[in-house]
Amino acid sequence: MSSDANSVASELAEVIAKIQKELNDTLREIWARHSSLYPEKLRMMDPLYDIEDRGDSIAIYVDVPGFRKNEIKIRVTEDAVEVIAQKNEERVKEEESRKYLHRQRLYKQIYKKITLPTKVRPELAKARFEDGVLIVVVPKSGAEREVEVKVE
Repeated sequence: MSSDANSVASELAEVIAKIQKELNDTLREIWARHSSLYPEKLRMMDPLYDIEDRGDSIAIYVDVPGFRKNEIKIRVTEDAVEVIAQKNEERVKEEESRKYLHRQRLYKQIYKKITLPTKVRPELAKARFEDGVLIVVVPKSGAEREVEVKVE
């Protein structure tokens, strides 16, 4: 791809990201004002994430602001990482009892299933939680699970 094409692609990606953020912010604001009208599923946040190739492993960074590490569950398969975070009922009731003048941070639950670009070894996955970011590191499997079958 030429440098002009890269420049255009980069600029388009920035514009799309900006539009997506503005739309998400607007929807959160509307839902916060009318939260009692919406089912629980709409109060679930779809978090932002990054995937980093570290050579022999894959690192996934997932934003989970406002949650404690004991409220986060992670499931790892050969080709996906699933993150579920849910505030306990006491915390939810406490937040709902407050008198807000403005509210955008309306979420009780986070759910994200991330399809990985390569097969991994789920049994060796490790996770840590730093400053509202969940970091999951999983070694690549090293061998694709493909078998050649001879025709008889």
